Amino acid sequence: MMMAIARCITILAVCLATAGGCALWSSSPPTLDKPPLSPEQAQWWRDNRQHARYVKGKGYYVEGTSGFFDHEGRKVASEMGGVLAEEKPGPLEALAPKRLWKNAKKAVGQGPNEQIARAALAEGDDLFRQKQFVDAAKAYRKAYKRWPDSPLEEEAIFKAGESEFFADRYSQAEDEYGLLVKKFSSTQYLSQLTERRFAIARYWEEFNRAHPTFVLTPNLFDKTRPRFDTGGHAIKTYERIRLDDPIGPRADDAVMATANYYFLKGRWDDADYHYGLLRSEFPKSEHQYQAHLLGLRCKLLRYQGPGYDGTQLEEAEELATQLLTQFSHEMGEERERVVQVRAEIRSQGALREWEMAEFYAKNDYYGAARHYFTKVVENYPETKLASESRNRLDSFKDMPDNPDPPFEWLVKLLPASKKEGPTIPEELQNVAERTDDTTLR
Repeated sequence: MMMAIARCITILAVCLATAGGCALWSSSPPTLDKPPLSPEQAQWWRDNRQHARYVKGKGYYVEGTSGFFDHEGRKVASEMGGVLAEEKPGPLEALAPKRLWKNAKKAVGQGPNEQIARAALAEGDDLFRQKQFVDAAKAYRKAYKRWPDSPLEEEAIFKAGESEFFADRYSQAEDEYGLLVKKFSSTQYLSQLTERRFAIARYWEEFNRAHPTFVLTPNLFDKTRPRFDTGGHAIKTYERIRLDDPIGPRADDAVMATANYYFLKGRWDDADYHYGLLRSEFPKSEHQYQAHLLGLRCKLLRYQGPGYDGTQLEEAEELATQLLTQFSHEMGEERERVVQVRAEIRSQGALREWEMAEFYAKNDYYGAARHYFTKVVENYPETKLASESRNRLDSFKDMPDNPDPPFEWLVKLLPASKKEGPTIPEELQNVAERTDDTTLR
């Protein structure tokens, strides 16, 4: 009886599989034959293929059209409103907070929807034309949240930033511009948002200079400024301009503005770094002369004297030489000052060597003293210390290089040590002088 029932079940399963009713027997999902393109569609795709932009998970997008296309130019469509089927996530990926939030939004009707997004974008455009910028920003924000990872999202994020900018809410505008660059690093609006960012940073910097406050002092009422540390946010925005658009027309302006900010704050190390960054990374910048001149000033202020590191002094001399060589026409009256500064740098360099020589001479190490006095004479012949170094060299020319050991008389009173160290066998003492080809083993 049981055998008969099992046989019937097996026959039924085979029948269902043959009829296509059992998915377990299918080795691959069913494929649909793609309809051929009409000659007009094929020609249209050939004309627009180079202008199409690929959007991950959706397909190719052509400006001025709705929806997406596959690589052959066919319209991509599905039961989910034009979104390509997503790859099924793994068990851990399915529990990721972002995916859970995304699924929750879909469950309550807040998932991706192109029609709603386009309606919100159009509403935002109307509000923007009416100069209702705050409401326009809300509409644009709704648009890019309802149709993510699309050209519409790129446009809506930029317009949301523009709305916040014209509403004088600069912190929110900077947030929107940052989001746009993060999601679309090569966005078509890069040059425009860079100009906006530079204007915002400049305003924050000048406000902070005119009204300096402690960094933790909160801003509770002025919507044009961030909540805390207006000056710090200005510098951060300058840095983002340089990093996000390094070859743009505002990159060198942002670096120069950052260097000047630190210079006026008396932070010579930071100012010197950014002046050096401008000199090395932007050789064709219009700020090169100022970067050299103010960089020279920073290095002189960083130098702490002959008893400390002399790197800044050496770099300052190099900058002064470059100024006199490369910017002779731009300098004008500054030329005489730079010549005097360079002469003073040379004098300070000679002083470093002179003090080192005097240190050794006072301790009777005349060999080392001769070395440093000679360096003054040879490397800094135009300084006053060069002639004084010659006199000092003459004053102890007959003295020994090193002083006598301080307790030599005591050493002579002690008996000589009879302990012998290790000796080398006689046959190995002249091994280096052998001329034959024998090899020691």
